[in-house]
Amino acid sequence: MARFWACVAGAGFFLAFLVLHSRFCGFRLPPHLHFAFKISWRAEEILYRLDVDWPMYSEYFTGATFCVAVDSLNGLVYVAQRGDNIPKVLVFTEDGYFLRAWNYTVDTPHGIFAASTLHEQSVWITDVGSGSYGHTIKKYNSFGDLVQVLGTPGKKGTGLNPLQFDNPAELYVEDTGDIYIVDGDGGLNNRLIKLSQDYMILWLHGENGTGPAKFNIPHSVTVDSAGRVWVADRGNKRLQVFDKDSGEWLGAWNNCFTEEGPSSVRCLSL
Repeated sequence: MARFWACVAGAGFFLAFLVLHSRFCGFRLPPHLHFAFKISWRAEEILYRLDVDWPMYSEYFTGATFCVAVDSLNGLVYVAQRGDNIPKVLVFTEDGYFLRAWNYTVDTPHGIFAASTLHEQSVWITDVGSGSYGHTIKKYNSFGDLVQVLGTPGKKGTGLNPLQFDNPAELYVEDTGDIYIVDGDGGLNNRLIKLSQDYMILWLHGENGTGPAKFNIPHSVTVDSAGRVWVADRGNKRLQVFDKDSGEWLGAWNNCFTEEGPSSVRCLSL
């Protein structure tokens, strides 16, 4: 019995030595030991905390808040809202101070993306409205000046040359200028499109269905640091994943959504 407890004590000492050594000397434990004997040296960091005082003046929200984008390089927050005779885009500082609002050429915003690099700062909005500005994707500068329009304003369609949209749900713009668009919040289209920085189609998946690379209301899109494109395929209750360069279908998560399909997808880098 004494020999048994001596072995247990020795094994415990050895494992403790490995953990401490990995902590202070840069040595990496084998994955299975790292998983089993991970020690927390400080309280778990809280990633998110509700700030009930943001923004400073909530009376600026006069419509239905629908989407938000953050320009982390310049410390700006863009909020798009829906309603009649109201400013459609509100601009705040990250601290919640109101800066400005604009309502030019925006009908019914659905998605918003802030592209922020050292060379360019722009705001992209997908417009699903049925008015004269709807069925389009628009690029603005940070002051609300219209820079570029993709699609045919006020006219929905399925065409690729010229490019037409029905209900473009969301887009993602890479630092290279390449653009990923999901066009399919109901209506004519169910497709994922990649455009070059000069708005040429690089690849496309665009068929309604339940199989690989087919969609039923593709509602959100993002790109992770490993070069994978993630699409929230809401009607099919799954996430689909593609290679960003070739458009090759890589797989799907289809067993984690039981009640509602995913409306949005984001990749968090820690």
